[in-house]
Amino acid sequence: MFNKIMSSLGIQGVTVETHLHNPTLQAGETLHGEISFKGGSSDKEINALYLQLMTMAEVESGDHEFNQPLILEQWLISSNFLLAANQSHNIPFTMEIPHETPITEVSCRRNGIRVWINTRLDVDWGIDATDRDYLSILPTPAMQMFLQAMQQCGFVLSTVDVEKGQLTARNFRSTIGCYQELEFVSSHLFSGFNEVEVSFVAEPHQTHVMLEVDRHFRSDQLLTMTIPHHLLDVNQIVQQIRRLLQIA
Repeated sequence: MFNKIMSSLGIQGVTVETHLHNPTLQAGETLHGEISFKGGSSDKEINALYLQLMTMAEVESGDHEFNQPLILEQWLISSNFLLAANQSHNIPFTMEIPHETPITEVSCRRNGIRVWINTRLDVDWGIDATDRDYLSILPTPAMQMFLQAMQQCGFVLSTVDVEKGQLTARNFRSTIGCYQELEFVSSHLFSGFNEVEVSFVAEPHQTHVMLEVDRHFRSDQLLTMTIPHHLLDVNQIVQQIRRLLQIA
C-alpha cells in the first residue's frame, strides 16, 4: 500500500489513501475498507471519487501481444463536492467482488496475475490523486476442487494469465471483459496431450469450466462442464474430466 501525493503548479495537492480490511478473499465475497483523503493548500472542486477493480490483461493486436490495465468493475463513491483546504475525510465502504475476478493465489511455474483496487479522486482543474492496493484472490471451493481433480487426472498447472475478451459457450458467457487461462500439461510421457487450457466462468450457485484441449496430431477441441456448488465431490469431478478428455 502506498500514499501518492499529487501537486498542481507547485501547490500542495490533494492526498488519498485506501485501507483494505480484508485484502485476501474469494471472488464473490465482500471487500471492506476505508478511504482517507485530505485537501491541499487550497479549496478544490472534486468531480468524483471512484474505486476501480483492475487487472493486467494480455491483448492481441495483429501478430503482437501486449499487456494492458483493464477495469473489471468500477464503483462511484461520491461526486461533485467541495474539498476544503487541509480538510480530512474518511469514508468506509463495502462492495462485492465479481464472481469472475481472476484468481491470483495458485501455485504454478509462471503466475503473473495481479488484481488491485485503484482509488481515484478526480480533481477539477488539478491533477488527480490515486492510490493502488493489491488483492489476493483465492480459488473458490469449486475451483480448488477442480484443480485437485486435474492433478488426480495426471495434469500439472504450468502457467496462468489473463486475456482481454469474452468466452461464449452454449449455456454461459463471461461478462467482465476478460478471462483467465490456466494452462495444464500432462505429467505422463506419451499421454497424447500437448496442453489443456482451462477457464472458469463462475456464478453464485455454479461454476462453468471451458477446456481447450490440444492433443498430438489432432485439432484443438473446446469442451465445457458445469460444477454445481451444492454438489462438490472431487471424485465426481475426476470422473467427469476423465470422460470429457477420454482418459482411460
